[in-house]
Amino acid sequence: MSQFEIRDITPDFGAEIVGFEPVELDPEERDLLRRTFDERGLLVFRDLDIDRDYQTYLVDALIDYDRPADAVKQKQRETLVSNKEPEGNAPFGRLLFHSDMMWAAEPFQVLSLYGVEVQPPAVPTAFVSTVAAWETLPKDLRQRVENLHVVNVTGQQRRGDEEEEDLLQPIREHEQSVTTSVGHAHPRTNRTILYVSQMNTREIVELSHDESEELIEALFNHLYDPAHVFKHEWREGDLAAWDNLAIQHARATVKKEGPVRTLRKVISPIPSMAGIETPKFSKVG
Repeated sequence: MSQFEIRDITPDFGAEIVGFEPVELDPEERDLLRRTFDERGLLVFRDLDIDRDYQTYLVDALIDYDRPADAVKQKQRETLVSNKEPEGNAPFGRLLFHSDMMWAAEPFQVLSLYGVEVQPPAVPTAFVSTVAAWETLPKDLRQRVENLHVVNVTGQQRRGDEEEEDLLQPIREHEQSVTTSVGHAHPRTNRTILYVSQMNTREIVELSHDESEELIEALFNHLYDPAHVFKHEWREGDLAAWDNLAIQHARATVKKEGPVRTLRKVISPIPSMAGIETPKFSKVG
């Protein structure tokens, strides 16, 4: 049995799990972590010594997911987000705020990163809450977006004078996209999320280009208000696990020649990858 304490990270979202021991969870602990995850969206654990199997066990427990044995076998190769490992994913560049696979009909629900090797000062990961953003959306904006829909697409969108030279761009042969409501119901919690992102949102369907861009900018100004952004400073042994739909993440520019930043990525549940390309990466510009 693991004895742990829960501390809020910010007023709006996030919780640090203090004193957590990586052992099998009893039903009460599992339920407490699951409820905290649904309420706070992001859980941070410090100073853990865990392998991929335990990381998988923990993130599955957060949504009570029973991972099929064949899915486990198919995912034995570790996925590393790294600027040093030869097969590292997203090895360099800047990533705008997004939810992974936001352009898919059924994106996965939990994303986790574990600090395998981290050399200070490693680039932090920034987080915002799409739940809190919707709940605090000013009345005039809420009225404007009711019954509107957005198109979310693969790649990183670029707008206006956005600095482009450091953006990491996934290269795919075919664009993939999905159209959803701006105020989107979370499939597990049924809470409404503000479902737009810097990286993936291309346009609002019902509006002209200029009207769409003006409204998207207003939503971004609210969602990405610096006062509501939390930045996690990585250390070895850190585990950050977050609701991939209720929380968006981003990072500043990671350089191949910079400090070592190797994070192990585990997601839950395993999504269907049928028809989904594995992208290559390049910098824009």
